[in-house]
Order: sequence, then C-alpha cells, then structure tokens
Amino acid sequence: MLKSYVFSRREASSGLQITPAIEKQKAHKAPIWAVRWSPTGNVVASGGLDNEIKIWDAETGDYYRTLEGHILAITGLDINATGEALISISFDNTIKKWSILEGVLINDIETKPGKVCCGQYTKDGNYFATASQQGTIDLRKDSNLEEIIRTYTSEGKYGLCCRFSPDNTVLALGTDNDKIYLFDVESARMVHKLTGHSGNPILFDKFSRKHGNQISKCTGHEGYVMCVAAAGDNKHFVSGSSDCKIKLWQLPEKNEKAQLVETIEEHKEAVSCISWNPDGNKFVIGTDNFLLKWYSAI
Repeated sequence: MLKSYVFSRREASSGLQITPAIEKQKAHKAPIWAVRWSPTGNVVASGGLDNEIKIWDAETGDYYRTLEGHILAITGLDINATGEALISISFDNTIKKWSILEGVLINDIETKPGKVCCGQYTKDGNYFATASQQGTIDLRKDSNLEEIIRTYTSEGKYGLCCRFSPDNTVLALGTDNDKIYLFDVESARMVHKLTGHSGNPILFDKFSRKHGNQISKCTGHEGYVMCVAAAGDNKHFVSGSSDCKIKLWQLPEKNEKAQLVETIEEHKEAVSCISWNPDGNKFVIGTDNFLLKWYSAI
C-alpha cells in the first residue's frame, strides 16, 4: 500500500498533478546517486554508493538484474537512444559500457584520477561526453570510448554535470564555481558563461545560443538543490534537495516568472537524483535512504 504524502499547491492553473505510483524501499544497500529512465521507456537504471547498478521494469518497478563490476560508488549513468547500452561512471576511475538486455560488460576503460565525474550521450547515441574534476569535458565516440576527439575547457573546477542541447550543437558544463559554461560542440569555443547561482536557490537558465540570459529565478528549497530535470512537455521541471523535498515548477512564458506548482514533503532523506520518462508524464527519484520512487504527472 502506498504511504501517505503531503503536497503544498501553489499554482493551480498549471493543470499538472503529481501522484505517487511505485515505491521500492531498500532498492540499494546505500544512498542512490544516479537514476536514468531509458529513452525507449522500458527500463529504469539506478546506481548507488553500494557500487551496484540495478535495472528495473519502468512500468511495474519489477527488478530485472544487477550489473556488478565497479569497486566504488556510481556517480553517473546514461542509456543510449536505442535503450540497448548503458554507460556508468564511478569513483573507481573507470567508464564501463554494458548491454542492458544481456546484462554483460561490453567495454571497461580506466581513466586518470578525477578525469571522469559524470557524462551524457548525444541524442543519436553516437557520442558520449564526460566531465572532469579539472573543469573540462571530453567528447568521445561511442564506438571507441577510449579515444577523446575534442576537449572543452572552462574557468572552473570539478564538473558537476554536462548536458547536450536537444540539437547536439551546444554542450553545457556546470562547475563548483557557481557558473554554467556553454560550448559550441564543433569548434569547442565557449559561447556563453552563465552566472547568478549562489547558495541554495535554484536558477533556471534557458538553454539558448543567442543570449544565455537568465529568464527566471526559482527559490523555495531550504537546502542544497541536488538535482533538476525538465519534463518532455517543455513546460515543467522538478527539483530535488537536501531538504528532503521535491518541487514541481512551471516554466515561465514571455516576461513571467517560473511558478511553483507542487511541493512533495514525504521524504525523510535528501532527494539526490531525478529522471523523467520519454513521454514526460512520469518521473522516478532516488534518495539517500536507499529509496526509489515513481510518480505520475498527469
């Protein structure tokens, strides 16, 4: 039976409602730091401080298998466009590529300490970007992950996340100096440096090559924002925080501000990772108390 939960509605005009769907307690034996819903919608992958990657049925939450091989915590996961391959990144300084369907290791690459912290596939799955503790991004071919074909260098240190734009022409890097750097993928030239992040507030910056201006500032969390993920409808996003809360936001239109739609207050530990399904009507979260939970956004 689903547990009770608490919502605080701020913006009823959104029309989007969040309801809990599936809960997996003790999904891992340690805090969950990474979760990824497959682009094909059929599976969810999760990784934690227990060094394990687990594969789940995205619709039912049923457990499929565990991918074992890392010897330290999993810090990043991504699944390719076909949903067949998964790349994992760990504190053990390795990049591993797995077959999701067969549950076997395809490729195992050792890197220098601090060289790889997180990563993401391009939309077509042909390339994979990895961010480093030195504030750089390396672009790799999926067919040969050992080969670095291009490097992007920022002014910051410790790449906390890297993301491609939907058209794969711009690559964004978030670092520990409170800035986001945007690079032209082909030339590796830095095209924008986005500033304004400080302390706990979330700032949502529209991904634009034209100006890179901040279009809204969203405040409300009482702790560090651990994760932010946009829905497929391009109208909403969710954030998770060390204050144990999840917040659903509606993106601004024209000169309006982003609006807080819902606050989920049921969790007792930090919400550390979030991923939406391809249809944008469900998302899954991972927490520091080993919990995976699915929500419907209708």
